[in-house]
Amino acid sequence: MYIHIYIRTATMVNALCLWLALSVCVTHAFNLEPRIPVIKRGLKGSYFGYSVAEHQEIKPQTPKPTSWMLVGAPLGQNQQPGTNRSGALWQCPLTTYTEDCTQVITDGRLKGDGLLFRPYEYELYDSNIESEDLVPPGPDEIKDNQWLGVTVRSQGMGGKVMVCAHRHIVKTLDSRWGQGQCYILTQDLKYNDLKKPCSGKPTNKAHEQFGYCQAGTSGFLTVDDRVLIGTPGPHTWRGTVYLFTVSDEFLTRDNTVYSAPMQDLSPVNKYSYLGMSVAVGNFFGKGLAYAAGAPRSNGTGQVVLFTRYDYKPDMEVTLVLDGEQFASSYGYEITSADVNGDKLTDLIVAAPFYFNKVEGGAVYVYTALDVCRITKDDERCLPVKLVGREESRFGFALTNLGDLNKDGYEDVAIGAPYEGKGTVYIYLGSKNGIIKTPSQVIHAEDLPSPLKTFGYSLSGGIDMDHNGYSDLLIGAYEDDAIALLRSKKIIDISTYVRYEKKDGTYQDKMEPIDPNKVGCPVDPDSNYTCFSFEACCKTESLVKEESNLKLNYYIEAETYAGAKKFSRVWFATDGSSRHHYINRTVTLDTTKLTHCQREVVYLKENTRDIQSPIKFRLNYSLIQEEPVMPPQGAALPDIKNYPILNQQEAARVFEAVFQKDCGNDDICESDLQVKAKLNLSASSVKPDFYELLLGEREEIVVEVNVANIGESAYEAQLFIVHSQSLSYIASKSNDSVICNLYNATVVSCSIGNPFQKNKTADIQVRFDPKGLEDNESQLGFTIFANSTSREVKDKRPAVLQATVLKRAELSIKGSAKTQWAFYGGPVVGESAIKHLNEVGPKVSHIYEVFNEGPWKVSTLEVRISWPYEVANDKAHGKWLLYMEELPTIQALGDGECTLPPGHIVNPLKLQDSDNFDDVDNMLQPSTSPPILYNHTNHVRTTRDTEKVVNTRTIVDKDGHRHRVVAMNCKAGTAKCFDITCYIYNLQRKQEAVITVKARLWNSTLVEDYPKVDMVKIGSNAKIVIPPNVIIQQENLKDDHAIAETIAYPDLLDQQEAEPVPVWVIIVAVVAGLLLFILLTLVLRKLGFFKRRRPDPTLSGNLEKHNRDDNPENESLFKH
Repeated sequence: MYIHIYIRTATMVNALCLWLALSVCVTHAFNLEPRIPVIKRGLKGSYFGYSVAEHQEIKPQTPKPTSWMLVGAPLGQNQQPGTNRSGALWQCPLTTYTEDCTQVITDGRLKGDGLLFRPYEYELYDSNIESEDLVPPGPDEIKDNQWLGVTVRSQGMGGKVMVCAHRHIVKTLDSRWGQGQCYILTQDLKYNDLKKPCSGKPTNKAHEQFGYCQAGTSGFLTVDDRVLIGTPGPHTWRGTVYLFTVSDEFLTRDNTVYSAPMQDLSPVNKYSYLGMSVAVGNFFGKGLAYAAGAPRSNGTGQVVLFTRYDYKPDMEVTLVLDGEQFASSYGYEITSADVNGDKLTDLIVAAPFYFNKVEGGAVYVYTALDVCRITKDDERCLPVKLVGREESRFGFALTNLGDLNKDGYEDVAIGAPYEGKGTVYIYLGSKNGIIKTPSQVIHAEDLPSPLKTFGYSLSGGIDMDHNGYSDLLIGAYEDDAIALLRSKKIIDISTYVRYEKKDGTYQDKMEPIDPNKVGCPVDPDSNYTCFSFEACCKTESLVKEESNLKLNYYIEAETYAGAKKFSRVWFATDGSSRHHYINRTVTLDTTKLTHCQREVVYLKENTRDIQSPIKFRLNYSLIQEEPVMPPQGAALPDIKNYPILNQQEAARVFEAVFQKDCGNDDICESDLQVKAKLNLSASSVKPDFYELLLGEREEIVVEVNVANIGESAYEAQLFIVHSQSLSYIASKSNDSVICNLYNATVVSCSIGNPFQKNKTADIQVRFDPKGLEDNESQLGFTIFANSTSREVKDKRPAVLQATVLKRAELSIKGSAKTQWAFYGGPVVGESAIKHLNEVGPKVSHIYEVFNEGPWKVSTLEVRISWPYEVANDKAHGKWLLYMEELPTIQALGDGECTLPPGHIVNPLKLQDSDNFDDVDNMLQPSTSPPILYNHTNHVRTTRDTEKVVNTRTIVDKDGHRHRVVAMNCKAGTAKCFDITCYIYNLQRKQEAVITVKARLWNSTLVEDYPKVDMVKIGSNAKIVIPPNVIIQQENLKDDHAIAETIAYPDLLDQQEAEPVPVWVIIVAVVAGLLLFILLTLVLRKLGFFKRRRPDPTLSGNLEKHNRDDNPENESLFKH
């Protein structure tokens, strides 16, 4: 039976605090020295450094073991003939040369009888064998690209070494299987054994069995002479692990091959890659247990722990640890170390693909697996979580460093190869487990020559240079290089601060500072409050020191952690400068290893914070020459010349406190009570709300009463959080309370320092509401008080809420520029019209929008329905009011009008004209409509077949009948589109005027309405408040308006007269006949018809004529 444990980490320490803590140390804070590394380089492109291992060979003739850096180069060229980039293992000495590594012979050896060297056929061989004595691979294997060196491990000083090729291929007549293999070497790197876990196992079903084992992807040599080999490929990449003995005690050793349960008994599913990483340790306190990572198991990744029982091949699953995040590859790398010193091995698990917004990669440290084995709910099962920077692959490599700083706890190194060019983090163990803050962060750039992917592989725990401290070997495969960072010796240091009393003795606690008193015993004449202390250090080297030590002594007040930008104090110095830090040099010798230095500190004037302690950080560091990277061939620099102080003791934080009216415990427990109200009337709609009618209230006043019924409150402040639309004006109070604008939404008031017990303060804070946005329907104020004293109990802030009433009475009126227009003349087709003046007379509709108030309107819309065509049943009818330009808005604010899609101004692109005939017939005002007469002989053309608006007859007040045609949008007698006009910032008592200019299409009226007395053409407009503008109106009746133009037929171009009735003709004829008869009778009576006839001859006729015509002459002749 096994238990699943899910990661539930407590809240991590803030990343900022982490880096601030790092700033306590100098660049090379702890004892791994990156400035003089041992650098080795391999062939370019060989992946030299893909895996590394520290190793020491014990030679009888030398007093100290010989240290070797073992390096895997999986794409290197092996010395075995007939191979191509099959990989190689290299051994490198500790020298200043960079290319003096030699390849370890692993493949192609011959026995003494000339046969190919095989496992279980071991005989002694000549260690000086040359490459020409090696033979090519046999016909049953392929070693090209086998990746020999993918895994390199050492058992430690005098122990065995393993090197694996997880892509080694076994070849048969019809198939090739990538099963992998591992060489086991003796402590002097001679062949010892060859482990092929999948050799001879069934491959009939290829990857579903053991066709692609990839044995050797990971490995570990245990202290009891066994080798654990990770094999992630069997059974469709479920994976497994194999445990073999490598003991030299052939007769007594246990030759059982142990493995994890497989197939249906496997603790993981297919494609889990169990065996990608392995580790061994006494995790449960009952002997060695075996851990294997499965980074793709369960989506998140898992780590499975196994327990082995003698002679039972199947190991038992004891515990399963589950990853925290999907695809984080939890279990990609694992290692073990006792970080808390409890003699039980702790498990460290990496999830290098873990991520969030600012983090990349995570490492989990389990220190109580024995508890987790019993119950998963115990809080001790929760791991400590360490995280790296984004995209850094933090956790790609892990290693146990051993006890790096000699404090009794093992330490850990974590690689982040993609943070910059590469970074390695050093974490120290402690009694309470891993310390979350790294003791040292080593960047590739800290080396004399940066190495790319620095930290991809790690190996530690062995004192390679014999100075008493373990060192760290780091691989950087992309640069085909490795670097050995040696540990510096640690000089122990302890620091303390003491305070001189009046009697000359010393005490560990400083007397509280009285901020109201100037001077101090050391400087009684000072005009500033001051105090003094002595900073002391005592050093005692772990390795006996014979020379003098020069230390840099540095004290910084308050700003060291980054929490404060300015300090409240300065140090006394010989000069006139006032610095909040002091820097001195201290010399210690072997006769006197203790040093104390007195410092006098002064409090700055007008310091407000007289309640929180003044914190100091004391730090000592060694003064020494900078190490210099030696040239190749020179002696390796002696690391003993560059010791370092134990930084866990070299830095100390202490503090000075103020006198406070806070009782015997010196802890001020205040009790601030806040009451608040607004100078507004209560809402009639919402309970507990106030009501603000904008435009009638010039300002809002928040009235606050603050009382302290507890102990003195230091740096007491009142905060009023308000809407960003409100503007702070001023404040007044019954005491010396000072209020200031803290930011755009907070007003802060200093109410006392200290704000003493039983004291009250009344404060009135004024705000201007004119900047409120129209979409704000309510206001909120949050009022609270706090101080640097401790509150007796947490209190909820006082919250005031007000409903914002924004009332603006809007109205709109419509009119035409003049009321009447005339039409007449011939009918002209649309295609024949080229100029605007040929369309017809000008028409202007005017809409006046007025804001009665009391509040402004930031945005409003006026939608005008414009009758551009006569209503008809066709897509495009006859023009009515032809728009010649975009409507305009006249207002103190801004405004604009837009047409709907598909409609434009002057769609026929008619040209403007300055013709005198195009005089605006509406410029002359008229007081009465014209009198209509229908007398013309105008000849009508045939009426179009389009729909024509019906005529209706109306009777005026004088009883006259008129035929009228009305065309507008509401009645559906005209086709319309909506003009949308936006008016911005219409203030109280202001108006905006919208003017729409158009042409009356003359031909439409002449053709369709020649016999009517008038044509009424109207547009409609309405006011629309946008949804995001909250404005109240009581009267909505005046939000609509009509503008109307009346068109009359032209008086000079009327239609033909009506025909004369028949009876009039008859009467006229009769009257004419009667007049003729009467005239005849009168002439007859006068003798008109009795005159003489003339002679036939001219003379006679003339004579007769003369007589008849001149009777007077006749009488004259007689006489």
